[in-house]
Amino acid sequence: MIRDLFKPFDWSGTVPRRTYWLALFVAFSIAIGCLYLKDIGKAEAWILVTSLAVLQLLFWSVLVRRLHDMGRNGIWSLLFLVPLISAVALLWIGFAKSKPNHAEHWIKKPIHLVGQTLLMAVIAIGLSRAFWAPYWVPSGSMKPTLLIGDYFLVSLINETDTPQRGDLVIFRNPTNNTDFIDRLIGLPGDTVQIRNGHLHINSTAVGLESAGEFEEAMVRQGQWSHFPRCANGPVGHGAACIKSQFLETLPEGSEYHVLNIGNQTTDNTGVFQVPENHYFVMGDNRDNSNDSRTPQVTGGVGFVPRENLIGRVDLILFSSAGSSLLYVWTWRKDRFFKQVR
Repeated sequence: MIRDLFKPFDWSGTVPRRTYWLALFVAFSIAIGCLYLKDIGKAEAWILVTSLAVLQLLFWSVLVRRLHDMGRNGIWSLLFLVPLISAVALLWIGFAKSKPNHAEHWIKKPIHLVGQTLLMAVIAIGLSRAFWAPYWVPSGSMKPTLLIGDYFLVSLINETDTPQRGDLVIFRNPTNNTDFIDRLIGLPGDTVQIRNGHLHINSTAVGLESAGEFEEAMVRQGQWSHFPRCANGPVGHGAACIKSQFLETLPEGSEYHVLNIGNQTTDNTGVFQVPENHYFVMGDNRDNSNDSRTPQVTGGVGFVPRENLIGRVDLILFSSAGSSLLYVWTWRKDRFFKQVR
């Protein structure tokens, strides 16, 4: 009986009534126990959801095989998806008599493949959501590191992780609770200031050297159909849109490229003192980014609380310069599976 219970891969064959009642008892006991869980992290929550989904598959396997024991097709298990009727179905399946002569019909059916496929899908999706999540880039605030239309993978930040300066992070904007992408520049306790477009951390200028120009076409980009901003603008449709490009080096040694369009109000700021459990973030496209340089009272991002950090950008999976993924000719194949720094 116990051996029959733990066969979530196999939806063929039969099980007796006592195995069905045991599976029902285990499922309800665990579900009730979950009601008392509180204050668990995002990763733990997804692991719990995955475990419950696997448990559900285990019970469904017993359910289908119990229906076979009754001489019924496993499709009858869909009754459990109907409110109210599912309660009646629980009792009906639990008390119905076995029909051995009819049950033999299901023993050699290759429907065990259904259980195998569903189980692997549940585990893959659940564990991926516990540790990774996919996102896409809707705006140009992180050019040239991330382009509009990049689809990338994020490793989720949990309570034990320590974000590092230079990390590319997804976070919830404290102003409007939408997801933003920026680079983590200031840690708790740091001072941050911009002087003539040059970043200073703790009163020391970071490394900055010219890296030529960043060029793109003046065309609408992405699903929002945005035009890029240019240092040589205004330019006509399809013409070269150019920005100055620099290599910025943080105190810990991480390097990345930043863009400059021209003199902007955010090129000279006061000194920002990063509060405890908060972070200072900036976009790599410095003159086209709403970030911590703009205070929340004026609609900016301001300082980002630790609990608002969602994940760290690791890998670009796919990239499309068009307004739809179906436009194959707009795919940027050189950005497929590209590591992000």
